Amino acid sequence: MKNLLLLLAAVCAVSAMAETKTLWYCDFETAEGYNAGNLVGQCGWYNVNGTTTTRDVVANDSTFAPSGSQFLSFNPDVNGKKTVSAVKFDISDSYVIAPYNKLVVSWDQARISDSYSDDTCYVKLFNFGDTGRSSDIEIAAFRLEYSYAMLEVTKPDKSNALNVTINMDHPEVWHHFTMTLEPESRMIKEFTVDGNVIDAVTDTYYKNEYDSASGSVPRGGELIDGIGVMKKGYYDNFKVEMIPEPAFLGLLALAGLFFARKQR
Repeated sequence: MKNLLLLLAAVCAVSAMAETKTLWYCDFETAEGYNAGNLVGQCGWYNVNGTTTTRDVVANDSTFAPSGSQFLSFNPDVNGKKTVSAVKFDISDSYVIAPYNKLVVSWDQARISDSYSDDTCYVKLFNFGDTGRSSDIEIAAFRLEYSYAMLEVTKPDKSNALNVTINMDHPEVWHHFTMTLEPESRMIKEFTVDGNVIDAVTDTYYKNEYDSASGSVPRGGELIDGIGVMKKGYYDNFKVEMIPEPAFLGLLALAGLFFARKQR
């Protein structure tokens, strides 16, 4: 019995160490160092065209923000609506293969209205690696339209790009998106919209896997290391989390069960 208790304690300890871990987070709040106003130059954000202003500003409105009081908004007073505001980060020192092998990227996004005439708004997930690029090495490009959304990835057989259309009700209100990545295989394992799994995106490849095969861009790295936004929209709560491999926790449970039976 003593050995059983020791084993169960060890299982609990290892399981606790294998909890989901946040590797990078951006919610545009003052506690992170963000101030209301022009985004470029704050906390590493830059304009891929090299100018010091963009379409995007940090806005402060607790009645509209999905959490806290600040969020990222388009700036109607600045032209250049197609420019991309982006930020780079490095999670390579924190990411470990075992017992972790997946990452979950999540964010909140809304359009300025549900009118056809208003611009789409993009979120781009980057994996620049050591290419030296600043905008076009993408894991996926997600755009929110007036009545639907579009996710650009690569087909499971890497034969071509894959554009997945998703019906969207009320795109002018906040929606929550998650994407589960498996860096070792460069695959997108799951994509959800407000908690609903989009089956067409399950087990597809990073967008640049097809681009690389066609020779149009370098391949990039395995880990997400950048996020960008484009055109007129609202964004908040970007997060990159490392999640434990379910099979690893399952093996721990089986080991505990086996040992318990041996003690009888």
